[in-house]
Amino acid sequence: MKHTSCKKSSPYAFTLIELLVVIAIIAILAAMLLPALAKAKSRAYAVNDINNVKQILLATVMYCNDNGDVLPVPGWSASGLPMDTWIVAANPPAWGTHTLGHFQTDYDWQVSWFTGITATEPASPVPPKGGQLYQFLKNPKLFLCPQDVVNAAYLQRAEIISSYVWDGAVVGYGAVTVPYKISKFKPTNIPMWENNEILGPGFSWNDFANYPIESGAPSFSQRHGKSSQVGRMDGSAGREQYANMLMWANDTTTPNDLWYKPGSANGH
Repeated sequence: MKHTSCKKSSPYAFTLIELLVVIAIIAILAAMLLPALAKAKSRAYAVNDINNVKQILLATVMYCNDNGDVLPVPGWSASGLPMDTWIVAANPPAWGTHTLGHFQTDYDWQVSWFTGITATEPASPVPPKGGQLYQFLKNPKLFLCPQDVVNAAYLQRAEIISSYVWDGAVVGYGAVTVPYKISKFKPTNIPMWENNEILGPGFSWNDFANYPIESGAPSFSQRHGKSSQVGRMDGSAGREQYANMLMWANDTTTPNDLWYKPGSANGH
């Protein structure tokens, strides 16, 4: 005679309620960990930024050595960059707002003004030469923060090939057209920083140099935490506390590492 047996439920199985509780706990832990992971990723990007700025500043030092200590042109201009600058030759193309569909073409055209090599797109404009630092720094990818995203604000930029800007003090904020010699400045003066990405459209992205306070806001980024990525006149690069950057930027009384226009009583 055939007997049928009934399996008893394991005393160690989870109930539906227990499974739901476990899933809820995992979801809560994930929600708590994701911001921390995002911050860690951003800090990793900051290291990349520091390396980029370091390479640019080392190229600058080499440029100065070959040009009588005169610094490269920072790109301080509101009229389409009519002169060669550290990154692009004079009058680069696609100098205005951009569309997503034409962004890569516009980017390639601006890069060609850095390299001096015509872009591969049909009807690409022919660059007259490369930027001033090209002979010392060949990779245009070093000009971009890896955290940059081509969004609506990014498309409003005039210049789209660099996340970093120069301090306009290098040309006295427009007082002179030929940059000062590097010996005019202190080794700790900050000629370059990662630009403030949240400013979006407006004056802060019309060229490659800014005031420390631009468009009514600090022009240096704080996307990587409580510090900004900066380069100094001695060729070094690193992180500077955002509180210090803000203090210097808002100082209207004495020269400091952000406001250091030669011959000015307060550096402005």
